[in-house]
Amino acid sequence: MGHKLRLLWAAYRKIVYVYLLLVLLPACALLYVYFHKASAELERQVAESMLRAVEQVRINVDYRLSIVLEVSDSLILNELLYDNLAEPASGYRFDQVMEQRNLASLIKSLKGHDILGIKLYVPDDKLYAREHVHFFGLSEARAQPWYGDVMARSGAAYWVSTRPQLYGAAGEVQALSLARLIRDPQRFERVIGIMEILVPETNYAPILSGAEFADDAEAMYILDRAGRIVSHSGASRIGERLLPQPQFAEMTSGRSGILRFAHRGEPYLAIYDTLQQNGWKTVSFVPARAISRPDWATSFASPLVLILSFLLLFILAAFLVFAYVTDGMVARLRQITSRLRLRGAETVGERIANRRGVILRLEQSVAHMLTTHEQLVADHYETRMKEREAQLRALQAQINPHFLYNALDTINWMALTRGASDISRMLNTLAQYFRLTLSKGRDLVTVEDELNLARAYLDIQQHRFDNFTFELELDPAVRECRIPKLTVQPLVENAVLHGIQRKEGHTGRLLVHAYASGAGYAIRVRDDGAGMPAEQAERLTSGLQGAPGPAPAGYGLYNVMERLRIYTHGRCRMQLDSAPDVGTTVTIFVDRLPER
Repeated sequence: MGHKLRLLWAAYRKIVYVYLLLVLLPACALLYVYFHKASAELERQVAESMLRAVEQVRINVDYRLSIVLEVSDSLILNELLYDNLAEPASGYRFDQVMEQRNLASLIKSLKGHDILGIKLYVPDDKLYAREHVHFFGLSEARAQPWYGDVMARSGAAYWVSTRPQLYGAAGEVQALSLARLIRDPQRFERVIGIMEILVPETNYAPILSGAEFADDAEAMYILDRAGRIVSHSGASRIGERLLPQPQFAEMTSGRSGILRFAHRGEPYLAIYDTLQQNGWKTVSFVPARAISRPDWATSFASPLVLILSFLLLFILAAFLVFAYVTDGMVARLRQITSRLRLRGAETVGERIANRRGVILRLEQSVAHMLTTHEQLVADHYETRMKEREAQLRALQAQINPHFLYNALDTINWMALTRGASDISRMLNTLAQYFRLTLSKGRDLVTVEDELNLARAYLDIQQHRFDNFTFELELDPAVRECRIPKLTVQPLVENAVLHGIQRKEGHTGRLLVHAYASGAGYAIRVRDDGAGMPAEQAERLTSGLQGAPGPAPAGYGLYNVMERLRIYTHGRCRMQLDSAPDVGTTVTIFVDRLPER
C-alpha cells in the first residue's frame, strides 16, 4: 500500500503543485482581503452605532444640565434676592436675621433631586456672610479658582468642573457647579453677590455607565473644555486628563465625530459629541479591538471552514478520480457516456447548493442601529418640544416687572404734571397690557384675561390709528377656561396691521368672540379689512401644518399654532377664511375644555 502511494505521488505531484499555486494561494489571499474589508466595515458600522449612543448620552446630560440652568434663572430673576442683597447692611440685627431667613427659604425652595445645594456669596458687611452653609462672603469668592472666569462672564452662566466640595451635613462630595454674577439692577456696575449651584457628579455617572457597550469597562466620559474628566463611572479618575493635548485639540475642532489614533501603542477610537449647555464633550474612548474582537470568530470561521472543506474534498476527489482513471479509464468513460445518455445534457448545469458565511454581529449591529435611530428621532422630537417650551418661558421671564412698573409710573406722573392727560391714559393702558402679559409668570391664563389683554392692545392701537372700532364678546361658559398666554393678541395684531390698515381708506371694524364649541371652546377674530385671495389663504392654512409661510402673518399664525399644540397636546386646530375686500376670519378651536 505504501509503495502504491509513493508511485501515485511521483505521478501526480506536479498536479498537486499546480493546485497549490492556482487554488490554495489565491483562496488564502481572497480570505485575507475578505476578512480585512469585513473588519473595516464592521468597525465603521459599530462606530456609527456607538456615535448614536453617544449623541443620546449628550441629549440626556444636556437635559439634566438645563434643569440646573433653569434653577439659576429662577433665582437670578427673583425679586426677593435683589430686595435683600441690593440694600446696604442694616445696623439692626433683627433685620439681617429676617434677610437670612428669607434668602435661606428661597434657596431651600429651589433645591431638588438635581441640586446638591446653593451657595450665595454676599457682601462682607452682611451679618450672615460667615454662616458657611448657604451664605459666604464675597471676599471668600475671590479665593475660588473660578472667580476670574465668572467675573469675565458678567452675569452669564459659567460651569465649573467637578471637584471635592464641603457642603453642610453632606460632607465632602464630588460635585460640579454653575456660578453666576449677581448685579444691582439699579446700579449695574455694582456686584451684590455670586451664586454657585452645586450639582453632585453622581447625577451623571449612571447616564454614562448605562451607555457602556464595549467589553472594556469605564469607556464613557464627560470632559471639560481643558480635557479633564468631569464625570465617569470610575470616580477615582475625575480630574485627570483623558487624552494628550494634540489628540484633544483635534477633538475640539468639531462638534461630533469619530477619531482613530494610536494611544499607548494600540489603536483607539474616540467617539464624541458636544454638550450644547457648556461646550463640554461626551466621549466614548475604546480600543479598536473591543469593536472587532467579538466578531472575529464569526467572520473568520465560515469562509475558513468553507475553504478547508473545499480543499479536502478537492484533494480526495482528485486522488479518487486519478486512481479510478488509472485502473479503468475506458470503463469510466463508458459509464459517463451511459449516464449522459440516460439523464440528458441538463446535468451539466446542475450546481451544488453553497451557503456562504454571514457576519452575525454585523447584522445585529445594523438592526440595533436602526432601532436606536428610531428611538433617537422620537427622543429628539420630545427634547425639541421641551426646548421650545423652555425658550418660551425664558422669553416671557425677561421683563423685570418691578422696574417696568416703576418706569411707567414715573412717566405717567410726568405726563400728569404737564397736563398731558391723553398720554397718561395711554400709559395706563400700556401698564395694564404689560401686567396682563406678565400674568405673574403663569404660562396659562383664563380666556377672560386673554381677551382683556387683547382689549388693552386694541385700545393702544386705537390711540395710534384712530380709524377702526372693535368689539369683544365673551360667553360666560368659557370665561374660566385656560389658554396659553399671548394667543389672541397676534391674531388681532394681524387683523389691524394686515387687514384694516391695508384696506382702502384704512377704516374698519374688528370683532373678537369667545364661545363654547362642542366639548371645548372657540375664539373667532373677524375683520372687514383688505382680505386675501383664496390661494394665499390656502397656502397659509397649509403652512400651519409644516414650516411657516413666507408672509409675515404666516409666521405669527404658525407660532400661535405651535404654542397651542404644545399646551393642548395637539387637541386644537385653526381655521382661516378670507376673501379680497371682504375681510378675514381666523378661528381657534380647542377640542377639550382644560381643567379649571
